Amino acid sequence: GNLEAFKSALEDIQSQQVDSVVSLGDNIGYGADSEKVIQLLISNDITSVLGNHEMAALNNKVFNWYTGEVKKAIEIAIASLSEASLKYLKESKISISMSGCFFVHGFPPDSFRLYLHQVGEEQLRQAFTEMKDNLCFVGHTHKLRALVYENNQVLLQPMNKDPLKIQKNKKYIITAGSFGQPRDGSAQAKYVIWDSRTCQLEIRAIEYDSATAAQKIIAAGIPSRFADLISGK
Repeated sequence: GNLEAFKSALEDIQSQQVDSVVSLGDNIGYGADSEKVIQLLISNDITSVLGNHEMAALNNKVFNWYTGEVKKAIEIAIASLSEASLKYLKESKISISMSGCFFVHGFPPDSFRLYLHQVGEEQLRQAFTEMKDNLCFVGHTHKLRALVYENNQVLLQPMNKDPLKIQKNKKYIITAGSFGQPRDGSAQAKYVIWDSRTCQLEIRAIEYDSATAAQKIIAAGIPSRFADLISGK
């Protein structure tokens, strides 16, 4: 729902000459422009998996999982969606496999709700073992993180400004940060570029007008803590 972050990130993406773009979900909620964000996804022909926020728009049982400020923010987002945007969500999938990579919002193979940090060591090993693709991208946590599976061990690998070299004989689960609401104390919009030719993963951190996005959140009646979060507070 953060139009300012999305527009700035799209401009940067276009300058990087990428072949295709995949969104990891939660395109609606928290920000003031959920409808405009979905329409921008549609007009740019961007494929997205379903996040927990999209599932709340499509399934009343999921919506009722939420309480308090989160429920209020999602409720405002859902009310703003047009029939065309709801159709886009209904046609989206929980997970997709594309170009040798797997994409799901929460945790492979098909969870839009489970956070990576909630998963125990044994469940992680099982997920890695069952992964058909060597590289899996997830969202949900709003943070950048890389888990590597090698010799039956799950290792945490730092993600910083330097490109991450992906080894073909290893498996990876990458949490790809967030355009609209990073939760790492930074106000920058973040995404990653996977270059299958060089086998490198590049982190992009984009400056944008977060002050305007924050003001719009408050004006829309969305709880102010979501404005604070995008400001890096």
